[in-house]
Amino acid sequence: MVDREERLGEALRGAFAGENPTLGKALTALGDRGFGALVLLLALPAALPLPAVGYAVPFGFGIVCLGVEFAWGREEPWLPRRLLALRLPRVGPNARAFAVLVWLERWVGERRPPIRGPYRLVTGCVLALLGTLMMIPIPGTNTLPGACASVIGLGLLYRDGRLVLAGITLSLGLLAAYVAAVLGIKGLLSSP
Repeated sequence: MVDREERLGEALRGAFAGENPTLGKALTALGDRGFGALVLLLALPAALPLPAVGYAVPFGFGIVCLGVEFAWGREEPWLPRRLLALRLPRVGPNARAFAVLVWLERWVGERRPPIRGPYRLVTGCVLALLGTLMMIPIPGTNTLPGACASVIGLGLLYRDGRLVLAGITLSLGLLAAYVAAVLGIKGLLSSP
């Protein structure tokens, strides 16, 4: 499990040492940061301005499930045994991915507000909403929810409360834009 003082890159480097680790081993090494890692992995492909054919719905559904678990107060994400047993690719100790994690630690890190209590409930609900928006079957509609979920996931991964709060704020702005667009379209369709 990752200590508060232990850097994320170092914790993962230890988990990935040796044989191909399982997803379960990586999540155990991350502890409560596993929520952030999974949200980031599921949201990042949708955040890229590429067609999301085939993965928007399952990835969005995964984020909905993680959001509900997080709001419910689970300490670590629950996944079916079959997924936990998946082998991840072997990564060498000097892999570029670890350098990226270390570089990110310069910009993000443990900052207030702490992500617990009502703040945790709101974060989980917002993640569930973003996952739902990612599943809308209209091309291009999953990019912005994916970007907002990526910001929240990064904040959870690094325990950065300010980054999570920024992601929530962006998400609420996005929701307001979606509501305005729906009302605008409804007004256009109902006008004579």
